[in-house]
Amino acid sequence: MSLKVGNGKTIIFWEDHWFGNCSLAIQFWDLYVLAEQTNRCIAELWDGENLSISFKRRVSPRLMRMWLDLVSIAESISYSDDCDAIIWAFDGSSKFSVQAVCKTISFRGVQPAFTPSIWDIIVPPRIHIFLWLLANNKILTRDNLAKRRNVENMNCLFCDEPESVHHLFFECVVAKACWAYLADIFHIGFGNDFESVARWWVSNTRHKIMNCCSSVLMWCLWKTRNELCFQGKAWLGEKLIIRRMVNMLQNWRILFSDGDLDSLNQVLVSLNVKLNQPLSLLGPSWVSPLQSTSMVTSRPFGTVSWKTGLYNCNWRRR
Repeated sequence: MSLKVGNGKTIIFWEDHWFGNCSLAIQFWDLYVLAEQTNRCIAELWDGENLSISFKRRVSPRLMRMWLDLVSIAESISYSDDCDAIIWAFDGSSKFSVQAVCKTISFRGVQPAFTPSIWDIIVPPRIHIFLWLLANNKILTRDNLAKRRNVENMNCLFCDEPESVHHLFFECVVAKACWAYLADIFHIGFGNDFESVARWWVSNTRHKIMNCCSSVLMWCLWKTRNELCFQGKAWLGEKLIIRRMVNMLQNWRILFSDGDLDSLNQVLVSLNVKLNQPLSLLGPSWVSPLQSTSMVTSRPFGTVSWKTGLYNCNWRRR
């Protein structure tokens, strides 16, 4: 059971379960404990343009990015003249019925594609929010940020091509290199676009390890991108992202049952093997197992041609 926003006058913004698989207070706990406006209904805090929440002290850059994610969720609210309602999440009509219960028990219900399946992926709640924002094109890449304010540099932090959600997570030469690692491990050609990754979410029971790994990869791409952007860290190659994936997956082992740990351990072993392989710049004759098209990246010091599956892009950002 969950709540459907109508006029927003009875649903409590932080404490009620109206978005995702738990309350916003749990999903954004670090912000919630600092918020001065708690136990307030949605209509009191969101007027359709501004989210009226203040904090007890200044927030860090990390919390500011969480705040922008929270604002993006608020922007998805569409008020109506109807009252807020309790909905039955396992039926398309959102109304409780014995037939819907039987269908859920016998046939696992009927799920709309992709987005509702996000909440079934075995990752922490913070990653669920990230995936929802990604699926709805609300991640604050530079093209989306430009819709809110002026952005002087619209280029990707990794390759200097125009940055967008599709480019950063699927089209960038760094993303393609990282997806090639996973494609080689799982023997599945995915990572070309959002649909090629999200279509496996609807069968999460059979592909829970792969779905977790693909989610971790996209999260690590985003975190590394933010470190380059906001902390000025040096770019040392895509293996930095793979190493971060390994560390994160090891920390998330507690989320899996014993039966899934063997599969996860095999993935970790494969990733560590690839991390220990010597770095090499693949020659012009090399062709990606997923695609054979090449990408040309313009740099201040010249033009370099890269294959889409390049495993070593060790140039520096300027």
